[in-house]
Amino acid sequence: MKIEIDPSSPVHPYRQLADRLREKIASGEITNQLPSITKLTEATMLAVGTVRRGIDILVKEGLVETVPGRGTFVIDQRPPTSGSASGPAGGRETRDGPSAGRPSAGRTRSSDVPRPHGHVRH
Repeated sequence: MKIEIDPSSPVHPYRQLADRLREKIASGEITNQLPSITKLTEATMLAVGTVRRGIDILVKEGLVETVPGRGTFVIDQRPPTSGSASGPAGGRETRDGPSAGRPSAGRTRSSDVPRPHGHVRH
């Protein structure tokens, strides 16, 4: 995958990366999973931290979610169908499918927070 970053641009490289990835998602070139951070650093010649910062922008925008150890995935952006509010969840989001059991992007459950060793939860 070719991603052009203009070093002479006044726009920060991480913002340029976020813009290019956003364009590729919108055009349908990226539909499921973003390339790994390693592949993006190789394709753009940017530092790992710069690539992560660009991806973080997309996470905050709700376009993608990062799953530790698995990668970064495009969140389905299709608008709901006309009858979705009367579905089985009555308009509420269900937790079936590939994201079942995972917290929503940007949210952490108390069970996901690491506990110090030796701590017993009562």
